[in-house]
This record gives sequence, C-alpha cells and structure tokens, in this order.
Amino acid sequence: METGLELDTRSKLLKAAVVQFGKFGFAGTSVRKIADDAGVNHGSIKYHYSSKDDLWRAAVAYLYGLLDEAVHKDEAEWKNMSPREQIINSATNYIRFSAKHPELSRIVFFETMHESERLEWLTENFIRPYTSRAIARVALAQEQGVYVDDVPAMNLHYVNIAAAKNIFLMAPEIKRAFDIDVFDDDQIEQHIDAVLKLTMRPENAEEKPSSDGTGTDKNFSNVT
Repeated sequence: METGLELDTRSKLLKAAVVQFGKFGFAGTSVRKIADDAGVNHGSIKYHYSSKDDLWRAAVAYLYGLLDEAVHKDEAEWKNMSPREQIINSATNYIRFSAKHPELSRIVFFETMHESERLEWLTENFIRPYTSRAIARVALAQEQGVYVDDVPAMNLHYVNIAAAKNIFLMAPEIKRAFDIDVFDDDQIEQHIDAVLKLTMRPENAEEKPSSDGTGTDKNFSNVT
C-alpha cells in the first residue's frame, strides 16, 4: 500500500515499519526484517528510532495523522453541506482511507486482543480521543435525523466502523473464496455505496429541523 513518505533513511524505515507491523503486528515483526525491507543498515534503526517500540509508535502516529487528514480533508466545505451530505462525505473519505491504508486497522486489531503498555498508549493518545469525537458526531447525526435514533450512539459508531473497514481486513479470505480484490477501485466504490445504504436512514425520511428551521445549523466542525 502507498504511504506517501519520501524515501530518505528515516522515511524508508517508517514505510517498512507500517507494512511489517500491519502484516504481523508488533510481536511478529523484527527490527532486522524492517531494516531489510527498507534496504538500510540494521544499525540505522537505533540512530533514527531509539527502539522497536519507538518505531511502532511512530508508525501508529503517522497512520493516525493520515486518517485525520483523510476524514477532514473537506471540512472547510461542511458548513455548506446538509447533515446527510456531511455524513456521506466523511464516511466516504474514511472508507477510502481504510482501503488505501488497511495497516492501521490491522495494527489496532493486533493490539486490542491483549492488554499491554502499547494498548494503553494507543488508547490514551488515539483511540479514546478519536472515538469520543466520532461518537459525538454520530449522536449529532441522530439528532439531525440522518441516523436512526433508537440505537445508542456508541453502538451505532462501532457498527458503522465495522461495516466500513472489516471488508479490507478480510481481503485475503474474500480473494480466496470469491476471487474478488476488494482493493480494486470499482469494489471500493461499490462498498461505499453499500455502507451508506445500510447505515443511513432512507433519503426520503424526514430530516429533523435545526433551531433555525433549516436542518443545517450544526456540522461536524462544531463537535469537539
């Protein structure tokens, strides 16, 4: 998968780390393998990153940075969108990110299977703040009539996230079972359409009005 990194030594190591940690997790990855994949001297890892753990954290931070950029890349336009359009925009960007960088979901999956200091760090620095904001946005969309409002926002958030990204986690299974490459552009767009149809209320469902009667006075930018 593309990482968008310039190929100096530090970036080569980070790019290789993203791939290796995404494939094998922290425990299944060695610094030697990362250095070999990066095509650099093994000793360069300690020069640029103090340890395997430091490199893992750098890879996670890098991927979350890309995620934030992807989901919010059209944020300046949200104020001009209806609540439904905001959801479509952010969900579409999230799914495209998940297809382009499945390593993040894989890394998080590996870590959430067991208690560890890495999971503690991951939760405090990324999972909790990101998920709290996302749940608040789901709750806002429920108030605005975009999502059903008889399901707790937290549950709906995790249903949405699973629907959006799990197909990319299961890519090898789908390829072997059905000979379908879920990373193909047409498959990604088909998946976006499927997720939006499954998770959102029908377009002709009544949208709840806002305080000024327009239904659009709040947007995701106001949720912190």
